Amino acid sequence: MKLNKIFMLAGIAMLGFAMSSCSDDDNDYTPGEPVSADCPAVSFVAEESGQSVELDPADPTEVTFTVTREKADAAASYNLKVLSNTDDVFVVPATVDFAAGAKEANVKATFNNAEVGKTYSFEVALDDEVVNPYKSSTRKSFTFKAVRVKWNSIGTGQWIDNFWYGFWDEIEIQQRDDKPEYYRVKSLYTDDFVTSSGSALGTYKDYFVFKVSKDGYVTWDAPLCINTSYQDTGIDILGHLPSELSPNFAADDEKSVATYDDEGNIQYLTIAPYWYVGGLGGFGINNLYLAFPGYDLASELGF
Repeated sequence: MKLNKIFMLAGIAMLGFAMSSCSDDDNDYTPGEPVSADCPAVSFVAEESGQSVELDPADPTEVTFTVTREKADAAASYNLKVLSNTDDVFVVPATVDFAAGAKEANVKATFNNAEVGKTYSFEVALDDEVVNPYKSSTRKSFTFKAVRVKWNSIGTGQWIDNFWYGFWDEIEIQQRDDKPEYYRVKSLYTDDFVTSSGSALGTYKDYFVFKVSKDGYVTWDAPLCINTSYQDTGIDILGHLPSELSPNFAADDEKSVATYDDEGNIQYLTIAPYWYVGGLGGFGINNLYLAFPGYDLASELGF
């Protein structure tokens, strides 16, 4: 695809700079309280916090996270304060315990009583006196969210890309057990696939998840990632539900529909995202298709 195919959604904006002047009030600055020399500088790990995971009901109902400290000469325990806990389902230890000389310790929280299909979350925090608030890497709290979901295979269908790569392949389709209006397929846009096609890698997500409403419209909650960035910009090409990209495009949501046979069974989904490259512009609506088991849409479309 060439850049001149992009339909620009926004004009070039002028950058303005606001200048501020010094005043006598600057002398009123009061420095923060100094950190005690005995502060162990305890912290959670930023990269671990904020996870939102989906688990099969057969998966272990537990999460392990890391706590670090800088002052590690002696064994010590530090309080873990639970700030929130859905239905009190998470069992979180009251303390994190460090051996002498250890700068890291693992904490395991369990949620064995979590119901299938319900989302649970918790947040845990450290006491103020053991945290160094002036370190940029300090994380005083840790959050986690999980939902247990069972997906059932309904067989092998066809994934058809009529946009960037122009290909089709067989794909397993799964249906959510507790919410059968949801379907998912594992993304075929692997690193090997993208690079072998000569495109630049972007963001990869394991699954595409689609909801088919009672009136046959198809929606998705997050932009579709095809693991591809535009040329050398490093910016992902993302497939948005049109109304999510702009209210002006809301009418185009109805282009994403399910096609049924005479008995009311789904034959295929037409998925019509608005493809957009953040800050650059869009390619407009270009279709993807998901043909259900037994329906040869690829041949019908001439692939």
